Amino acid sequence: MMKNKNSFNNKNKDPFDPNANKEVKELTHKALVSFLREQLSEQAVQRKDIDVLTAQILEFLNCFILIGYNFDGKPVTLISAHNQQEADSLGALLNKFLLSSAEDKMSGD
Repeated sequence: MMKNKNSFNNKNKDPFDPNANKEVKELTHKALVSFLREQLSEQAVQRKDIDVLTAQILEFLNCFILIGYNFDGKPVTLISAHNQQEADSLGALLNKFLLSSAEDKMSGD
């Protein structure tokens, strides 16, 4: 057993080091590139979906706040306000909604 430890220490090679083997390094690089491309593609699709949803909502509302979850359970938040006055109005409306919801829950207990 002592011989195996010494031979490993003499080599000083980590068996999990991707730079130790050119093939492993290339496969690791290809896997990383593939993963990143997939992530970018998914983000592009999600951005396109949100843009379509925004366009639909804007047909009915001048400014709005959208808060929810997609089918994958990821949070989706979107604020559409064209100027500071609209942003302030949305903030006030959101506060009013949250206070009203809290009061409804408290009176229901």
